[in-house]
Formats: sequence, C-alpha cells, structure tokens
Amino acid sequence: MRSQMNSHVEKGPLCSEADGKDTNEYWIERAKPVMPGRQSNARALNEASLFMAEGSKQSLQDVSGRDYLDFAIAMGPGIWGNKHKEYLAPIHEQLDRLLYVQSGALQTPHEVLLAEKIVQHVPSAENVRFLLAGSEAVQMSIRLARAHTGRNQILRFSGHYHGWLDNILGGSLNPDHETEPFPVDDPNHAFFTHGRSDTAMNECYMAPWNDFERFREIVETYGDRIAVVLLEVFNSNGGGCPPKPGFLELVRELCTKHGIVLAFDEVITGFRVGLGGAQAEVGITPDLTIFGKAIAGGIPLAAVAGTRKIFDQIREKRVVGAGTFNAFPVGMVAAISTISLLEKNDGEVYRIRNAVQAHIEEEMKKSAVKYGHSLMTQGLKGAFCSHFTEEKVLWNYEDVATKSDGEKAVRFRHLLREEGVIQGLGNRFLVSFALDETDADEAARRIDRALARLR
Repeated sequence: MRSQMNSHVEKGPLCSEADGKDTNEYWIERAKPVMPGRQSNARALNEASLFMAEGSKQSLQDVSGRDYLDFAIAMGPGIWGNKHKEYLAPIHEQLDRLLYVQSGALQTPHEVLLAEKIVQHVPSAENVRFLLAGSEAVQMSIRLARAHTGRNQILRFSGHYHGWLDNILGGSLNPDHETEPFPVDDPNHAFFTHGRSDTAMNECYMAPWNDFERFREIVETYGDRIAVVLLEVFNSNGGGCPPKPGFLELVRELCTKHGIVLAFDEVITGFRVGLGGAQAEVGITPDLTIFGKAIAGGIPLAAVAGTRKIFDQIREKRVVGAGTFNAFPVGMVAAISTISLLEKNDGEVYRIRNAVQAHIEEEMKKSAVKYGHSLMTQGLKGAFCSHFTEEKVLWNYEDVATKSDGEKAVRFRHLLREEGVIQGLGNRFLVSFALDETDADEAARRIDRALARLR
C-alpha cells in the first residue's frame, strides 16, 4: 500500500515550520493551546490524534510517513478516494474558471444541470434545493414540512442521527408511554450537551426503530401535531440496523393517512447505495429526501429534494432557506462529476464496489471464527458495521447497546489502528469506489492480524 503514495511527504508552508519534528506527537502538543477539544468535530475520542499529510485511493499517510487503509473516508464523503483524476479534472477546471457567485442573485448553469440529474434518478425528487451541509438540509426539510402541514412536531427514531442542532440532537427514549413521547435529555447519552435551548427537546417525539406497535400508537394518538417523520432508512449511524420487513411500508401508510410529511435522511445512503438512493433499494418513496456527504464525492454539498407541492412553499416565498455557499459553483461541478461517473456503464462502479465490500466482510467473518470471536456485519452497500454478538441481526440502537460487546469493539478499533486500518465511527467500515481487490486483500490481512491479537 505504501507504493501508492510518495515515500516522502512534501512539506507545505505550515509543515516547514516544524522541520525535523514531523510526528503526530509534535502536532498534538502544538494543538493543545489553540484548539479546544483537540479537534473540530463532536467530542474527541479516547485515542491519540493522527495528523494526515497525503492520500491516494483509499489510503492515507500521516506526517511521520506511516500509511493507513482509510475506512472512514471522512465519515462518508470520500467515495472516490484521493487523487481520482477523472473526478477531479472538472473541479480543477472550475477552480480556474469561476470560484464563487452571489448566491440567490447570481447562478451558474451547473446548478440547473445538477438539479435535473437528481430529478432524473431519485424517485422522490421533483424539485431540489441546494445547501452546504447535511445539518442545514435537515433543518430546511423540517421548515418545509412545518410550513406545508401547519404543525410543529418532529417524530424521529432512537439511534438515528440528523445533525448537531438543538432540536434534533441526542436524547433517549421516554419510558413513560402515558405522556407525550418527548425524548429524555440523558446526561449519559453520547450527544448530551450543555447550552441546548430549554425548549428544544419538546420539538421532537422519539420512537424506537422497528417497533410497529409503538410507532402506530404514537402516530394514531398525536398525528395531528406531527409535521414530519424523519428517519435513516438503514440507520447507519445507529449500528447499521436495517428496517424490519413491512416497517417502512407502515411508516409510509400512516404518514399518508395523517397528512404527515415523510422525510428520508439519505445523507449517508444517497448516491452511495445507488443512483436512486436507499428509497430505490427499499421501494418506498418519501415526500422529502435529504442528501449530503457522497453527493459531491468529497466537496461540501447538501441538498433537499421532494415533491413540487411541498416546494411550492419556497416558490410562493412562504419559506426562507438562505446560505452564502448554497449552490456554490465548485460544489455543483463536483456533484455533476460524481453522478456522471456513477452513471457510466449502467452503474458498473457500484457492482465492482459491492463485490469488494462483500469480500472484505466475508474475510473478516472467517478470521473472527478462526480466532474464536462471535462477530457479525450488517449495514448497507458502501458502509457496513461490525458487531461482536451472537445475534444474526441487531434491529435497533437498543439492541446494539445491550446485545453486542461494545467494549470489545473499542479494543478492536484500537488494534485496527495499530495494524494500519482506520475504522469509521460507530464500528463502521465505509468502502469507496477507489478500493480494488488488491486493497481488499491487504485490508483482510490487517484485519486478520487485529482479530488475532484481540482479547
């Protein structure tokens, strides 16, 4: 794998200041006085920071020259890996031609072309609105749903992640079924935070994922208050828990019955599992779909797509959705480049990627058996989770917490890193289109070594 990258990491202006001190430890110490929490996303993990200098395909090289197989791919966006010339060529061309325009007053033709491509491929998409990040797109979908229905409440599911803003972050299931199903602001929850608005938790209801009876009970009781049901189709953020057969059909049926907007958060799944997203995989069409991460192949971009009737709220100037970088030209070109590559040869890259992923999963499970570990994998095309459990399927976040060995999973993660494998958060392995059979074999060897050492 080292041959894929330069053996010597060239020093940019910043690195030149630390000549002779290019180690992770050096940059860890240098970060301490100026960076709270050590880094810039959520909470720092209980592991030392790694400072990366270069990448090629699905490999990274840190400042000290050590290489890693990267199964985080920036937690989803990096579906082409690094240095993918065909993907990058139109981006480089756009950077030389036009970097920015005044969003909302000036546009580029690429904005229209990209919207047309999304409408072409995504079953729910009649209209499209562009934003910069998934968290923004979630809030845009909530605002549209509230305006469309005249209601306030959001119904979401335990273990599903929809961004870091107050009204949608964290919380645990309320055990009291005799009261409104507001989530409980649990100090032990991974996303518990101080500084949240006192009223934020009262904007949401929370249901257990895959619980037919409880979902029906909540909607039948409070349906006239619910503006939107918001969900991850495969719950990648909560352990890769798939929907039980018939559950999404029930959700769609009850949303239609009660006039509730159904929104699929496809920030993880969109354009990763297929051109039509997870909704095309499961055959259920939502009213709104939220995209991010993979849509532009590594360049920041998000979008909300959905029915013309809902988007009339924007057309008629009843709803505002603003943003300096909405539809910025480089992001538009990156997304067009991404979708164009995905379209080639009737989606050939998906078939190749899926085979590579299946090989890695199969080899991982063989190694686990060899060393006496009970390990299963589940998830979606392009992103799977590994769990230490005897269960065949973990159906929800609560299953993951109570029926799998989370402490062993953490030890496995640390050993993987020692063997040169970066695992995504939540026991995830994200597989890019840049990974080939040779890379997969190398990944299998490194994973095997980690499982051999695991206790």
